[in-house]
Amino acid sequence: MSESTVSEEQRNGTPVPEEGTPEFAKMNKMARVAIPVVLIIFTLGVLQQQAFGMIYVNIGKQLNQANLAPLITSLPGIILGIVCVIYGSLGDFVSLKKMMILGTIVFVLGSILGCFGTFSIWIVIAARVVQSAGWQVSGSIFLVLVSKYVEKKKRVLWYGVFVAVFRFAAALGVFLAGYMTLLDWRWLFGVGIVAVFFIPVLAKNLPDQHAAGAKIDGIGFTLIGLFAASVTMFFTDINWGWGIACIVTLVAFLVYVNKASNPFITPKMLTNPAFAMTMTVIFVGYFFSYTLNAGVNAIGLNVYGIDSSKVSNLLVWSIILAGIMGFAAGPIIQKIGRKASVILALACMGGGLIAIAFLIPAGKIWALAVAPCIYYFGTSFFYQPIVDTATLTVEPEESGRALGFNDLLQAITGSIGVSLFGQLMANGSMGSGSLAGTKQGLASTYANVFMIGGVIILLGMVLFICSMKMIYSHSRVAADEG
Repeated sequence: MSESTVSEEQRNGTPVPEEGTPEFAKMNKMARVAIPVVLIIFTLGVLQQQAFGMIYVNIGKQLNQANLAPLITSLPGIILGIVCVIYGSLGDFVSLKKMMILGTIVFVLGSILGCFGTFSIWIVIAARVVQSAGWQVSGSIFLVLVSKYVEKKKRVLWYGVFVAVFRFAAALGVFLAGYMTLLDWRWLFGVGIVAVFFIPVLAKNLPDQHAAGAKIDGIGFTLIGLFAASVTMFFTDINWGWGIACIVTLVAFLVYVNKASNPFITPKMLTNPAFAMTMTVIFVGYFFSYTLNAGVNAIGLNVYGIDSSKVSNLLVWSIILAGIMGFAAGPIIQKIGRKASVILALACMGGGLIAIAFLIPAGKIWALAVAPCIYYFGTSFFYQPIVDTATLTVEPEESGRALGFNDLLQAITGSIGVSLFGQLMANGSMGSGSLAGTKQGLASTYANVFMIGGVIILLGMVLFICSMKMIYSHSRVAADEG
């Protein structure tokens, strides 16, 4: 291999075989076997993420550390935001096989550690952090496999399967969470140990290629990780120290990217207008994603006076709908195109939040079970086309980094949204009344918060409509195919 070829791989990543070639056919065959196994491990992680997000308060009370209980979800959330971009980026350079096996081992070790969680809440927190760091590899590997080794016309279908699996796993986690405290929450950790039995299949069927001469950009990953952590902590605990850290780490990262010889992400990619605008739409679209379940739970508790298990029984049906639509949406998206799908998604997501606000006076069935279906229906049409669009705005060898930034933005924007809206709901802000006709007090607070969230997403839809011509004209597909 020539020096110029090695240098090119160092910059761009592992070469991706052209579709239609024997090499692509070989990789495609391996991917078809590996992808379902990767999805099983991903499902185990999502289930636990959602379940622990519902019962962390109960765990804190049982261990007499209620004040530390939120760390069971917040710290793993920060870790997810950081590792998303790292794993997605590494997928362009290093062996997918080694990444997945190492991640699975870490996930299993975290699961084993969690089985001893009754000794200390810090063991539970540490176990969830380790689990999250290992589990996220499966999501990143799945997306890299699809974007590199699945035929272009079938990718959106697999993205739909990914969304469906996530939603079904989330629904199962939400459903189980209401009842898990009646048993022993350590069983949740025990379920994760099952992942160890899938390692032989992964070792046999995952690609083992890596970019020749490529070096892991430790400085770049550290800076972007520090920036992600600073942003998340700033909106979790509004503190100007964290605000200054956000600015310092961002400036340091931008300076480094422009000065380093082989940064993991190039200035050209960051200044690509189509990629930047797609990331902006993703940021706005997912702003309310972490707030919805918490907000619906708050409405159930404080407006209708029902407990969390009953709220989960009402909410779970909308998540199941999203899972079903995840399978059905793929062919529809292929038929109507990426542009129309993103517009439909954002319209339903924003409209669904506004519907929840206006249906609070109509009763718990309408507000907690029916209206959320509109939002979750929209999410089924958002992920596939927007992720596909993001990967098409960059070179094939850079798709892992594009996917990593997509995951990073989802984690950060969701954390920012839940911090801001969560504070408004906790403080009872904007409780003097609402356009939805709710009574003064918390009902109006929740209605106004959901309406603001809906308007933000609808503004994201307008932004996409105004910029989609530019986005698709700069992508690797013709604008009329968007």
